[in-house]
Amino acid sequence: MIVTEKFIYIHLHKSAGTFVNRFVNLYFPNNQTIGYHFPARYIPEQYAALPIIGCVRNPWDFYISWYFFQLQKKHSNPLFMATSKAKTLDFNATMERLLSLNDNIPLLNQILTQLPDHFVASGMNIPRSILGRLHGSSLGLYSFLYQWMYADAPTEPQLAKTEELQESLIAVLLKSGVSISSEMSHFLQRKEHENTSEHSHYAQYYSQEIRDRVAQLDQLVVNKHGYRFNDAG
Repeated sequence: MIVTEKFIYIHLHKSAGTFVNRFVNLYFPNNQTIGYHFPARYIPEQYAALPIIGCVRNPWDFYISWYFFQLQKKHSNPLFMATSKAKTLDFNATMERLLSLNDNIPLLNQILTQLPDHFVASGMNIPRSILGRLHGSSLGLYSFLYQWMYADAPTEPQLAKTEELQESLIAVLLKSGVSISSEMSHFLQRKEHENTSEHSHYAQYYSQEIRDRVAQLDQLVVNKHGYRFNDAG
């Protein structure tokens, strides 16, 4: 969470956060960081009237990015190591396990025992008491994270789509009362992917079963933001 004089930025995991953080720090230098990946519900009362901005991503794209990002890491997080069986499972097999966590108590408990019971300054920063709420939620991981980060905000968050980040972020900032300078616009136009993983278009990886499972469990994000599975690529 970054508080500026004009707005508050909430960083949703694997949703253009590295780039937007750099943008905010560059053009709003007198900012204050309040917690790593802290959700909107933790906004201090004195800042509650400020507009809230953030980003959202196509869930099918999120899962591909998350899988390959963790696969390429030397030290992957416990969630990935458990669902991928220590990197031995392919994408669809890993996703089958990941998307079962809302009703697979043994697997979820296996993961929870490896998570800290407090907030930290790395990764998704989800303590075990929070991720444990995934059980019985009927949500996919991305919708769960989305809800955790943006629900119960003091004002309605304005979200930019990562797939059209330049135009969408500018629109969100303007709606929040921020004047866009030519330097800001130029920075956004030359956006380069950061903190990314190497993979092809997400449509090339999904089985029909897992594709449909994401549509079901992540309908919160899919429906609210008008996402669909794009076969292009």
